[in-house]
Amino acid sequence: MPPARRRTTAANVELQRALRLLGWPIRIDGVVDERTTTAVRDFQRAYAFATLVAGGGVGPRTQEALRISIRRGCRCSQHFSFRSFRSPGNGWIKLDRELVRALERYRAELDEPVTILSGHRDAAWNAHVGGDPASQHLHGTAADVEPAMRLEDVLALRAFSGIGYDPASGLVRHLDVRHCGPDGGGATVARPAVFPCPPA
Repeated sequence: MPPARRRTTAANVELQRALRLLGWPIRIDGVVDERTTTAVRDFQRAYAFATLVAGGGVGPRTQEALRISIRRGCRCSQHFSFRSFRSPGNGWIKLDRELVRALERYRAELDEPVTILSGHRDAAWNAHVGGDPASQHLHGTAADVEPAMRLEDVLALRAFSGIGYDPASGLVRHLDVRHCGPDGGGATVARPAVFPCPPA
């Protein structure tokens, strides 16, 4: 796949087909518009097998990353797919690779599969479910997961900078990497924001 251009080409169709296969709700028309460029940028930011520059351009490293993701079952990391993080509202995928890498550590600690109950939320969907207007889910830096680990075990991982837990059970319901987003509030993996988050 040569770099995408703003005209209808077979390479652009191939690029859009790859992004659509991975889960982004874009048209396949061979014209790289702003929506396609945004999907490329979000793919680059979410790809966790390596670190890509999220600039929206399609060079050799991004082309190879697209091929690797598809070859590995449309995954963004060893055990997680792009689609598992998409918003139930508009279907868009927004995800930070550091969240995926932290979730791989969480999964390794559990030594069993982890289900993403809630990943990215577009603004309308976040409002629909009563989410905080400043939710980390809006930025692709948060996930609600199961099975749940105990709070002290998640703290010991030192992988997340935001941890929401059920005070009644001590089990974690929400995980985020807010230090990678636009509104981290000074939280770090060494000093995470820890807050009550009862199950829905």
